[in-house]
Amino acid sequence: MSQPTHPPANYLRDLLAVALLWALVLAFFWRIALAGRVLASGDVFTYFYPYWAEATRAVRAGRLPLWNPYLFLGAPFLANSQVGVFYPLNWPLWLLLPAHQSVHVTIVLHLCLAALNAYLWGRTSLRLGRVGAWMTGVTFALGGYLGAQVEHVNQLQGLAWLPLALALWDQVCKSANRQIGKSANRQIGRTALVGLAAVIGLVFLAGHTQTAFISLVGLAVYGLGPALWRGLRRGEWGPATQRAARLVAAVGLGIALAAAQLVPTGELSRLSVRAGGLPFNERVSFSLSAFYLTRALLPGFGEPVPPEHIEHVAYIGVAGLALVAIAIYNTQRAIRNTQRIPHNLQSVILLLILGLFLALGLYNPVYLLLARFVPGFAHFRVPARWLALTATGAAALAGWGANASWYQRGRVEGRGLIAFAVALVTLAGWAVLGVHIGEGGRVSWPTVTGWAAGIGLALGLLLATRWAPRLATASLLGMTVAELYLAGLTLPHSRAAAVQTFTSLRPAIAHLLSAEREAGGPPARFLSMSDITFDPGDLPEIEVIYGPQLSADALYDTVIAAKQKEVLSPNLPLAFCVPALDGYDGGVLPLARYVTLQRAYLPEDEVSIDGRLRENLTAIPDGRWLSLFNVRHVITDKLHDAWLDDVFYDLQWGAHLGRGERAAVTHVPHLKATALGIVSYLEGGAALSDGTPVGVVEVGLGEGLTRTFELRAGQHTAEGLYGPDVAHAQATIGGHFWPPVHGEVEGGQPAGNDYVTRLRWQEPAAPTTVVVRATMPEGELVVRGVSLIDERTGGFQALVLSDQGRFRLAHSGDVKIYENLDVLPRSFLVPRGMVAADDEAALALMQRPSFDPAAEAILSEGAAVLAGGAGSERAADHSSQTRGGARVTHYAPERVEVEVSAEAPGYLVLTDAWYPGWEATVDGKPVPVYRADLLFRAVSVHTGNHHVAFSFRPVSLRVGASISLGGLVGLIVVAVRALSKAQRGDIMHVATGESLKGG
Repeated sequence: MSQPTHPPANYLRDLLAVALLWALVLAFFWRIALAGRVLASGDVFTYFYPYWAEATRAVRAGRLPLWNPYLFLGAPFLANSQVGVFYPLNWPLWLLLPAHQSVHVTIVLHLCLAALNAYLWGRTSLRLGRVGAWMTGVTFALGGYLGAQVEHVNQLQGLAWLPLALALWDQVCKSANRQIGKSANRQIGRTALVGLAAVIGLVFLAGHTQTAFISLVGLAVYGLGPALWRGLRRGEWGPATQRAARLVAAVGLGIALAAAQLVPTGELSRLSVRAGGLPFNERVSFSLSAFYLTRALLPGFGEPVPPEHIEHVAYIGVAGLALVAIAIYNTQRAIRNTQRIPHNLQSVILLLILGLFLALGLYNPVYLLLARFVPGFAHFRVPARWLALTATGAAALAGWGANASWYQRGRVEGRGLIAFAVALVTLAGWAVLGVHIGEGGRVSWPTVTGWAAGIGLALGLLLATRWAPRLATASLLGMTVAELYLAGLTLPHSRAAAVQTFTSLRPAIAHLLSAEREAGGPPARFLSMSDITFDPGDLPEIEVIYGPQLSADALYDTVIAAKQKEVLSPNLPLAFCVPALDGYDGGVLPLARYVTLQRAYLPEDEVSIDGRLRENLTAIPDGRWLSLFNVRHVITDKLHDAWLDDVFYDLQWGAHLGRGERAAVTHVPHLKATALGIVSYLEGGAALSDGTPVGVVEVGLGEGLTRTFELRAGQHTAEGLYGPDVAHAQATIGGHFWPPVHGEVEGGQPAGNDYVTRLRWQEPAAPTTVVVRATMPEGELVVRGVSLIDERTGGFQALVLSDQGRFRLAHSGDVKIYENLDVLPRSFLVPRGMVAADDEAALALMQRPSFDPAAEAILSEGAAVLAGGAGSERAADHSSQTRGGARVTHYAPERVEVEVSAEAPGYLVLTDAWYPGWEATVDGKPVPVYRADLLFRAVSVHTGNHHVAFSFRPVSLRVGASISLGGLVGLIVVAVRALSKAQRGDIMHVATGESLKGG
């Protein structure tokens, strides 16, 4: 391979080629790169925008974000690697830009890096000319896989470095060049090893551990595969051993560089829900079905990729496949003619095949074994993400094909062309048939038409390579770009919406922020239970404002985003600094004990390992749990409420009352009324005869006047599941409004009846109290809702009646927001401590009906000394009546200060999650931080006034930072020594010496 005669001019051509790649990235992603729109769907909206918003606030405040107080009752922030706190390319963006803009910039930046690194890989390792390397950059950076992963920001950041890692690995392993001395060659290899270690460190710091795992496996297969095969065939194990040693050294140094992130993440993973690996069904979730396999390899046109298949995208276009065919055909011809072929072609093909093989996941018996027994595979879901290796290998082969066609007149002829045509038709046919068989769906006609046109045009251009190779190759390149652009319109990034979709406040958010400002102190938490099937009240305005400037799909995403913000789901509370009871992660969070705590109020089979409560709760938890969790507000929708006879009934709460039990309306708004409407039914009262008294309703009308009404079976209410065996008549049926928890018959129709009645009084009056008491001899009286009614005017007022605590309606709009009037403060004193032997014992103690979180704390075993010795469950020696109070005077993510006034010894409980690294002082003296009520923090305090401070100083961070500093120093020393011993000309000679002439 001769060298370019005018290096500066040749480098300028390389720069122009890269500039064209970057221009294409901007053209493909102009909506977020140039138009200032936001991605309003997927993880980027509900996960990355919120996390980046918090990171931006912390960095601009000069604070290292260690703790997240807004999700999961408190959780580590930095240790959650998905945020990428130590990824160096994030910090300038956090300092300079708002969160949504910095996310967009990093997406575009890393697509440009992916294109650049793939181009460099093609030029230096694959020995491609500019055309071939350019094609590698196009198909890698703009192909379907990275395009579909745009919403997974940290995956994109990690994968952007994969081609550069492969290029540096080739440089590390390159044999001695005869044109220079062995010493210089060794120094160049060491320099490349340093670069490879740095790249591996960046991949780890990007934060997506699965991407790092896939990249390292791909690097090992690419670097060791051929050497191992040679060892198996010829018994030559020396090269494989040497390469393995170099790879271990690079990975070890890369891990050391990233230790500041990896050590805290490792500590978190031990306490994570993933500590023992995922449940097996989670490990193989989102596998690539064999029925969908070929559909994943072909582009789509005219219809969005379904969300359930966004991980199953790996196309490079029909023209790209034609270039792959040229590469394979000409390689086979070279082998037949005993010509030299690229030394790493086997590795590239191995990457492509391995990616497809592992992406099958559930449908691959080998993967089932790996997922069950091999670390790494057992800790990650979405096997389809192994398609990253397929996309990388396919990009390299497309570059080889373009290179062969442009420079070497490579083409596909005769039987090869026929075989390729048959293969394309088979791919398209199975894509259509497989979707139909596997899912009962269909591939759209625009897509099928696009495939047919693409196959015909690609075959024609392959034929044309015989007479006009460069024109045909240029046409294939242009066709590839056009296909990738059109197919990209089906991916989520093409549906970018107006910036206000993320930045504007919805009424529910504004109400919560305003309520917390008025309350003072640390903001209390909320629980969202609302579905998003409602229509926002400002839907017409949204359509008028944004309809003319957005596509139908983007407008749809805008509406969905508005509803997600209204219910603050799932991580959007973090974006607006509103603490939530739950959250969503899917990685190393939530903490395992957070998931265990859910079992206190959820059946075990309904507990979600990713933390989302809104999608699993069918009823609001008991008031004592809401109070313990510092939940002051509950957000619900109006989907199960009722309009009966032009009166609105709030059916969210209600009361299940057995004989002698009562429930009262906590807050009765002022309204002069003439009647009280009641929606109710009986449960277990089928044997009651007509007229049997089942309840008493007492309405306080002020000035000591109370009206008492008797509810009777068959007149005012009746058995909900009414049938021929019911002894009493049916009362007036108001409708069927039972929530899903009560069960539904086939077809989705409600199985039970709600009965409506009105209790009237003569003179209009403004009731001040409403109390319902059950008197039925058997079964329960279930009161669903009550409303005051002024029958003179048609006015009404829905009331909140609950047997779970005291609540009042604080806001009613698209959603309802209730205030919990019994909420415990974030920090409070309890007089007693009960020590539990383990988490299961603690959970059992908390599930006792008598458990009162304001009166006792269930402490972890570490508090046994305080309780008077080791043991299982026993009460601590503290007064049963600890009087006094606790007031939070300073609340920040990493530091909480509380002023305590205790008239007897007790425990100060802070209902933020306990985690290693939290330290406490009482009046400046260190004290142990106990784990209370499974998850929270507690310290022992004695009689008197005290200043208690909680500070988060994780040892894991200090250990990791020390290792990273040592690794960085070692990296710099090795790099400086290598560069000082190697001549710059030699480095450039080796780096470019195998590029094609003139390419």
